[in-house]
Amino acid sequence: MTRPINLLAALLLGTVSLPGVAVAQQYGNSPFYEHTVDLSRAYGLESIGLRLDLAAAFKAPYDDELIETIEGVTGPVFARFEGTLEERNPELAKSLSAALHEVSEAVEEGEDPTEAIAEARELLEQAYGVVIDADLRANPAFKGGIILNLLLAEEGVAEGYEEAVENNEPWEYPNGWAALQRVKALWNEVKVSADPEHVADGQEMLDLLDTLYPQAQPPASVAGLNPEEAESPSQRLGGIVETVVNADLYPGRDLARLVGHLGELTASACAVYPKEDEVAAETIYAVFDLYSAHVEQVAGLFSPEVQERASDLFGAMIAADDDDGDDGEEAATTEADNDDGDDDDVALSAVEACGELAEAFTELKTVFGG
Repeated sequence: MTRPINLLAALLLGTVSLPGVAVAQQYGNSPFYEHTVDLSRAYGLESIGLRLDLAAAFKAPYDDELIETIEGVTGPVFARFEGTLEERNPELAKSLSAALHEVSEAVEEGEDPTEAIAEARELLEQAYGVVIDADLRANPAFKGGIILNLLLAEEGVAEGYEEAVENNEPWEYPNGWAALQRVKALWNEVKVSADPEHVADGQEMLDLLDTLYPQAQPPASVAGLNPEEAESPSQRLGGIVETVVNADLYPGRDLARLVGHLGELTASACAVYPKEDEVAAETIYAVFDLYSAHVEQVAGLFSPEVQERASDLFGAMIAADDDDGDDGEEAATTEADNDDGDDDDVALSAVEACGELAEAFTELKTVFGG
């Protein structure tokens, strides 16, 4: 779930391609292509860890909005890897779910969650090892993909600051703070192979972000602050990380390639859906992240009907956020004639929605010159 880049700026910077225009491959790795679903699973695991960090950073009584964020440990972020964890270690999946619910309940009831957090963290680390292969997790390019998600995705460093300032939602601010602490930890791991100049440049960006996030507590007032202040250093740090880990971390540079890739992933999920819905949904979460961040906005310019149809279909398969920030809990629908000749909206099953989404990506690939 990478954060959408401003469209005009992205076109000018070359991070989004117009139809038929591709940017030459410059890096030796492409984790968002090579490990798309694993990156989404890892983001789910990381997101739970960040929520546990927030629960530990504050004390009862918790603000209602912060409670809602922490309670998300059992929501869609867990669904990003739940099917795989249950398949590989059902007992651990059950124990982790129970521990996360215990944290959530303690926070909601104003109790001390310290012991519950410690247990949940231990189980989460075990789950990380089960879901993500150890060699992949240690891979610098894969870590780079995680860093980029933490910087730019929903509830990430740039987004947390923007939401707090622009929309006057102060309790989005701690989300960005928590993500920044994790970015710094991962940067310390990948910078060991960097030259001194890149180390210095990366640290400069982190220092800038630290001035915006001096503590977890939201600022007393956001009046006069620039909501985009965290965007530039986050983007620049992402570019530095790209070079350090030798990996293309902006898959939207070649939309024809990306749309084709998302279509293939969607088709693979469709083949799994009838038997393993939760595992199939993991792939759809990964597809949705890249679609919403890199494809949706541009597709709306060149093929709005296909874009609208594709965007609507995700809600039948996963809890996808819409443009208003609400979870897409309503199933996608299609019109069908009833016996009286009237048009009714008929809810699509996940299998049906998946098939239609795969077809939509085929159309979009043609639009973008694939």
